[in-house]
Amino acid sequence: MNRSKMLRTTALALAAGLCTTTWAAEIGRDLRSGQWSQWVYSIPTSVNPLVDESGQHCMVGQNGSSWKLAPNFGGDSNRSCTVPQGAKLQFMVAGATYVYTPGFCGDVPGLSVRDQRAIIAAHVDTLTTQVLLNGQPVPTQRVRSAVFSAAIPADNLFTLFCGGPGTVPAGVFRSVDDGYFAEIQNLPVGTHTLQMLASNGGGFNQNVVFTLTVVPRP
Repeated sequence: MNRSKMLRTTALALAAGLCTTTWAAEIGRDLRSGQWSQWVYSIPTSVNPLVDESGQHCMVGQNGSSWKLAPNFGGDSNRSCTVPQGAKLQFMVAGATYVYTPGFCGDVPGLSVRDQRAIIAAHVDTLTTQVLLNGQPVPTQRVRSAVFSAAIPADNLFTLFCGGPGTVPAGVFRSVDDGYFAEIQNLPVGTHTLQMLASNGGGFNQNVVFTLTVVPRP
């Protein structure tokens, strides 16, 4: 995978029954529609949770009772995040999103959806992942999305790897994602530790630790 393609690599009963994880039909539907990737790519780089080392931007783009968390591009991150009681946490643990930008960032016209899927699957096939909540394992599931549209701002994530500001203009682009996801519901009020681990057995190793403070809703 060349440098311009690295951006597509994002390379989401426990705690004594107090919280739950499940893979109900509506969860799979959310993930297959690309909702997580639409969220993360819509956020300007300056406040994007993917590149946030401290967790200060974890609330950006959150809406309603479902909160999304982000991994990183590899390495160690320690983040602190305050979330409201009752929020459903949904996140890609590790994986890849291909936002197809023909004519920009090394993308050539005519790339098919099948090609997009093959490029990111080659990375995801190498991954091993683990999620721990307060030291206890959380189940993950690999999900391959349907085709969806990703709307990206002018200050988009492509600026990090494709030549700086203006490399890829704001727009709406054909996208697919593929990765390991997890969901956590009903975290009780208090402080919890969430760890996202991933590796491809080579140059990509991820260790993201969240200190989550769950606060009562007003």
